[in-house]
Amino acid sequence: MRPSLKQVMRRYWESHPIGVEAIEEEFGSPEFYRKYVEYFDQFYDYKWKAFEYEKYRGQKVLEIGCGLGIDSYKFAKWEAELTCIDLAQTSVRSTKRLLEQLDLSAKVLQGDVEALAFPDASFDVVYAYGVLMLAENERQAYDEIYRVLREGGEALVVLYHRRSWFWLLKRLSGTEVESEAGDPPVNRVHSLREVEELFSRFSSVETRLERFPRQTRRRKGFAAMAFNWIFVPLSKFIPRILMRPFGWHIVIKAVK
Repeated sequence: MRPSLKQVMRRYWESHPIGVEAIEEEFGSPEFYRKYVEYFDQFYDYKWKAFEYEKYRGQKVLEIGCGLGIDSYKFAKWEAELTCIDLAQTSVRSTKRLLEQLDLSAKVLQGDVEALAFPDASFDVVYAYGVLMLAENERQAYDEIYRVLREGGEALVVLYHRRSWFWLLKRLSGTEVESEAGDPPVNRVHSLREVEELFSRFSSVETRLERFPRQTRRRKGFAAMAFNWIFVPLSKFIPRILMRPFGWHIVIKAVK
């Protein structure tokens, strides 16, 4: 019997946990997590300003797609009442291990955004960073998020932007989006108009474009060297006001 798309997606993320390729230390070791937090704190520094994790102290937060735990530790550090889910057990184990090493607490479970195992209006905040464009049934995923949010609750979401510098570079170079080893079978990009449609049930929606070129350790070889030492330095000569409409990440804050 052929595996379902959901099974294929789960297998992909079990074997391609995002972030592992940037760290030389053995995956799962204390030194790995120390370097992991250090690197991704720098590489995605805009997130800490955009989301202000300290604002959610004491609130009930659901993180969808926790990955290796980089955002989970931010919410837990600021004492949110945090529940994390991920489709892949690799990510569930990794997030638990990272939080344990940092002496932080959260509920970390295997789960599916298209069928959230929580009652209606369970959370003050639902956070999904670079996850929802991977859902098999995207509309169902948004309906589930809306359902588990309380009235006045906030959805914090990041999606990939179609009219971005990265998507153009990917199309020209043939670069994979998630991993040099290949992309998952579902991985969408969105326009700002499509974002408005996806969040049409929410009472207010704020969007902002972020994630501009900077050096990375996640890619290897000549293409990565050209990106790090030619493309990134040249991009710094372009005024940010001109780059802003072409950010790779759409940062979304929506209130139910």
